Amino acid sequence: MPFNEVTATNQLAAQERAIAGIRNSFDYARNPDSLTANMLPAAIHFIPSFVAEERGHHNVWRNTLTLQSVLFVVPRESQGGKLRFIENEAIPYGQKWRDRFQTESVIAGLLENTAATRFFLIGGDYGAGPPLLEYAGIPYIGWIFNFTVVSA
Repeated sequence: MPFNEVTATNQLAAQERAIAGIRNSFDYARNPDSLTANMLPAAIHFIPSFVAEERGHHNVWRNTLTLQSVLFVVPRESQGGKLRFIENEAIPYGQKWRDRFQTESVIAGLLENTAATRFFLIGGDYGAGPPLLEYAGIPYIGWIFNFTVVSA
């Protein structure tokens, strides 16, 4: 498969769909207009930035994509907004992402299927509400996971 945003996003989404408890992880350019309760937890994806480094003359490049996966677990106001209930649902996903994306076989598959030399989870931020944990005007509790994907 070619190294590009479409391939990287689709491969990441496929791996996320295999995580226990995840109902939806949307492929490239498939993010929905809104999220419903039966869709959650759900992950959307976007690539907020890239870096292009010239490696040899003007036709050999190393491209580095920053890929963000935003996991919406529950609306902030669910369970009457009582944090002790909604945090119990959301906090475990940080460990689930580390367990999945720090596994040699998963990393090897991502590298092979994206023509990348690096495809790593580099961090995650837990939180609630805007700017990124709000969807269609509804604030959610969830995670923002950051990946770096590097071409040859």
